[in-house]
Amino acid sequence: MKLVERLFWAWLMFAAMVGFPRQALARTGEAEEIRNQAAADTLFTNGIPHRLKIEIPRAGVRSLQQDPRAYVKATLREGTIVYSNILIRLKGGAGSFRGLDDKPGFSLKLEKNDVFHGLSKFHLNNSVQDDTYLSEWICSEMFRAAEVPAARAAHAVVELNGRPLGFYVLVESVNQEFLARYSQNPRGNVYGQSSNADITEPLERMGGNENTNSVDLRALAAVCRETEVERLRVRLPQVLDLERFLSFMAMEAMLGHWDGYTRNVKNYMVYHDLDTDKMIFIPHDLDQILRSTNEPIIPRAKGTVARAVLRVPDFRERYRQRFAELYTNVFEAPILMQRIDDRAALLASQLRASNPDLAQELVHETQSLKSRILSRAQNLAMQLNQLEPGIFKFVDNQVPLRGWRVAGNSGNAKLAEAQDANGKKAFWIAATGPTAASWRLKLSLPSGRYVFEGMVRAAGVKPVANETKGKGAGLRISGAARSAGLVGDSPGTKMLVEFQVTEAEAEIELICELRAAQGEAWFDETSLRLIRR
Repeated sequence: MKLVERLFWAWLMFAAMVGFPRQALARTGEAEEIRNQAAADTLFTNGIPHRLKIEIPRAGVRSLQQDPRAYVKATLREGTIVYSNILIRLKGGAGSFRGLDDKPGFSLKLEKNDVFHGLSKFHLNNSVQDDTYLSEWICSEMFRAAEVPAARAAHAVVELNGRPLGFYVLVESVNQEFLARYSQNPRGNVYGQSSNADITEPLERMGGNENTNSVDLRALAAVCRETEVERLRVRLPQVLDLERFLSFMAMEAMLGHWDGYTRNVKNYMVYHDLDTDKMIFIPHDLDQILRSTNEPIIPRAKGTVARAVLRVPDFRERYRQRFAELYTNVFEAPILMQRIDDRAALLASQLRASNPDLAQELVHETQSLKSRILSRAQNLAMQLNQLEPGIFKFVDNQVPLRGWRVAGNSGNAKLAEAQDANGKKAFWIAATGPTAASWRLKLSLPSGRYVFEGMVRAAGVKPVANETKGKGAGLRISGAARSAGLVGDSPGTKMLVEFQVTEAEAEIELICELRAAQGEAWFDETSLRLIRR
C-alpha cells in the first residue's frame, strides 16, 4: 500500500476512535469514491497499455495448478508501484481457458481497501479468441452507447514470475463500483456464470447484499412462463427493465453475438436494480462478435426472456423500432472504423519500442475487424430496407430474396455468381470432389405456410454415396432434408420446397445446394422466390 494511502487510513481510524463527526466521515468516503471513479475513468480512456508484473509464490503456483479457480495471494507491480494485498485466480471458459504454463486469463481482487486505478477488482483477459484485442473494448462501448450497462476495457502487457505473457485486455469487474454508475442503490443481487444456464435454472449469485434466496430471479422466470399473451404484456415490464432489455437484445443481434444470451444462453449477467425493483441484463465476454455478418435482425431466440419478449406483438414491434434507432445512432460504420484505427495506432505507438512485432500485428489484425463491421453495416442496411417494419415485405405474397452468402466452400468446391447457358444470372456451384456446398439466405418470417421455389440445372453431377440430406442439386430449408435432387445432366427444372412456420416468428435459412462427388449446378437467380400461401 502506498504511503499516502496508509496515512489516510490511519487518520480514518483515529477519527473513528475520537468520535469524529459521522457526517465528516461520510463526506470523506464520498470523496474517496469520487477519486476512485476519476482514476478508473482515466484508466479506461487514456489508451495506454499498462505494464504489469505478477508475482505468485511457489505455494500459490502449486495451488493454481491443482485448483485454477481458487484465489491465492500474489504481488502486482506497475513500475515503482507495488500492490502487495492481491488475490488472484485463473479465468476463462471452454474456448479461452489456458493453464498457468500457457497464457492464462486472470481475475484479481485487492484486499484491505487497496485499489488499482480506482478498482478493487478487475480481470486480465488473454484474448485468445480475438486476435485484434479490440472487440471487447469497441463492443462494450457500443452497448453503453445503447444505455445498456457493460464493463469497460483497457489494455495491458503482462509478465508472470519473470516470464513475458504478452498483450491482454483489462476489464473492470461487475461489482458495486461498476453498478454505482447505473444505480443509486447498487447493492442488488448479481447473477451469472453458471454454464449454459438460463434464468429458469440455478444461477450463481456473484454479488449483492440481498438475502432473497433468488426470489427476484424466480419472479422473472415465473412471468416468462405466462402462456396468455396479454397477461405477459402487462406483467413482464413489472419485473424486467424492458427498455434496456430491448436494447440489450438488439445490440446482441446487431453485433452477431452468437455466444450471448439471446442466441445461446451464455455470457450474460442479471442484476436486480433496487431503485426500480426490476431485472437488468448485462453482456459479458464480447470477444467473439461479427463472426457472421449475415445474421438476421430478428434472432432465433433461445433465451427464455428473449423468447417471451418476441411472443408479444407490441414488444416485438418496439424491438424492431429500437433496432433501427440503434443501427442509425450507434452502429455508424465510418465512426467505428475510425475509432478502431485511432485506438490501434495509439496502442501500437506505446508498444513499438519494446515489442515492434506485436505493434505491427495489432494494426494488421484490426483490418479484419473493420472489414467485418463494414460488411455487417451493409447487410443490416439491406435487411432494414426489407422490413415492414421488421418483417420482410411481401408483394403479391412474394418477397425479394437478396443477400445470399456462400457456405461449404471447401477445397472440393467452387462457387460464384455467373450466367447460365441462356445468359441469365445464376448461382453456380462446381464439385471437383466429394462436397456439400451451398448458397444460403436467412430470413425471419411470421407464422404461416410458405413455398421456396426456383429453376435448377445440373451437368455431370455424380451424387455422394449414403447422402442423407439430399443427393445432387436441389433446394431445401435449414434443419430439413430433401427428397428431390438433380443428378447427371438435367435441363432447367422447377424445384420447390413447402414448409410451415408454427411460431409467432422464426428464423429460416433458404438453401441452394450441391451435394455431389463431381459436377456442376446452376440456380437461376431471378427465379428464386419465397411465396406465402
